[in-house]
Amino acid sequence: MDTTLLMWPAVACNPGAPCGGGPTVVYDMRSRQQVGKYVPNISEGDYQPLLVQTGRWLVYVDNGTAAIRDDLAGNPRVLDKTTPFFHPSATPGRVWLGYPRGETSTIRLVPVAGGPPGPPIKLPKGSQLVAGTDAGLLIWPRNGVLSLWNPGGALRPLPYAPLWGDGVDASARLVAYGTGCAADVTSARAAYEANAGYEVCRMLRVFDVVSGTVRSFLAPSGTAGWVPGEFNLVRAIAPGDSMIAAYAATRPLGQGRVRLFVMRLTAGTHRPVPVPSSSAHLFARTAWSAHGSWLFYQGPGGHLWAYQVTSGKVAASGTACCQFTVMVAYPSGDSSVHGSRAGAHR
Repeated sequence: MDTTLLMWPAVACNPGAPCGGGPTVVYDMRSRQQVGKYVPNISEGDYQPLLVQTGRWLVYVDNGTAAIRDDLAGNPRVLDKTTPFFHPSATPGRVWLGYPRGETSTIRLVPVAGGPPGPPIKLPKGSQLVAGTDAGLLIWPRNGVLSLWNPGGALRPLPYAPLWGDGVDASARLVAYGTGCAADVTSARAAYEANAGYEVCRMLRVFDVVSGTVRSFLAPSGTAGWVPGEFNLVRAIAPGDSMIAAYAATRPLGQGRVRLFVMRLTAGTHRPVPVPSSSAHLFARTAWSAHGSWLFYQGPGGHLWAYQVTSGKVAASGTACCQFTVMVAYPSGDSSVHGSRAGAHR
């Protein structure tokens, strides 16, 4: 697996074994060894995201916004010490920096490796940026319905009027979210995350911002509905936009248990396929390998497992997984696996 996996244990690493903020853990899956070099000093806080990988860089919150090469070589560089708010761009190697002031937020597109930032752009009043896409900016406007927007243009609400809390993931081309959602809460006696609120959604939608098409997936039989992980916290869409992984709640709901499913986004069947041995507690993280062929997830014993969708192969690891705030996978070493995009307002 030509992949490096970064995990930041800001919550319990295993049920009943909290590990606090702690250091970042980085594994090279190719060599099956932990990387012992400098790792990002992520600041704790209620930020979305806390860390993203773009181009050959990791961008993260650290007394503002900082970045370091994804091979962890060299020293980190400060992108802006005045703001900890950044958002993914559809152009690799760039991020949007955010400057909120009351109901008015300004954003600038910044090249992570260095160079002049783009011009400041004012978002519509009361709006927040989610991410850049190939069809404009994905924003959360005052009316609460997620929309696409280009500066100077009108808001274009996403199909089926999804809300912020219904978000699953967004790539440059696809936006995934739940619809028909209802709020639920775990029992006060739940074994993990007692009294935790979460959403359960009847349908999972995947919207292609370029073609305008929507793929819809009904919650799998025997489950209570899809559990959205919110934008910029989980990488659910595989590289190349070929597949998506999502958790569905299992009964009884009060225990906060979920099971992982995979769906193809290309031609052929769109039936949710259950991932072997993927029962987990709420808020478990997933990540796709660099080329999208393997899915990393929490398996039996709270350990890291991997599932190859095309072959059905399963691989297990002794590494603790996946109750982390941050879990990001990216290519190991060879920069040729990174593609490039160009375009304004992405």
